Amino acid sequence: MNANVGMVYPVASPISAYTPGTAPTYGTGAVLEEARAASVTWNRADGHFYGNDVELDSDNGILGYSIDFEPTGLSDAGRVLLLGEVKSSDEYTITDAAAPDVGFGYIRVMRDKGEISYEGWWYYKVKFSLNSEETRTKEQNTEWRTPTLNGAGAGVQLAADGPLSFAVHESFETLTAAKTWLKTKAGIT
Repeated sequence: MNANVGMVYPVASPISAYTPGTAPTYGTGAVLEEARAASVTWNRADGHFYGNDVELDSDNGILGYSIDFEPTGLSDAGRVLLLGEVKSSDEYTITDAAAPDVGFGYIRVMRDKGEISYEGWWYYKVKFSLNSEETRTKEQNTEWRTPTLNGAGAGVQLAADGPLSFAVHESFETLTAAKTWLKTKAGIT
């Protein structure tokens, strides 16, 4: 694993259908605002089995994950896609409905001994929320405020007898190749 020195090209696509044992079907995806940061925390089982006063086995399998995504902003279309806001005429309504499940991805810029490479990341199923927003007056020194979306990720069963899959990633030598891979995952034409 090389050092991560950047993040670009965040994308998302709504899940239009999913049946366990098959890959999710995604709707038309979109490129989101510019990326500032993403932080993923894998939630793991922590089960230990003991016998005769020693550990005989343990389980640290992934149960899910949380992802905090900070874009440079969030457009109206992005709020509809990621948060499920409802557009009516020129207005956007926040309702009590759950946010939609989406596929979500981005490209990590990597560096090793001066050489740049790219990792495309695709998370199969995420439900985002925007838990807080802050607006303040402009003062002598400009303070840049951006939203942080909190996502809860779940696994999908891609094959009838397969394990749950949470994410997939691939390394690329060029940014163009990484973008092409990510566009295919997100259904972006």
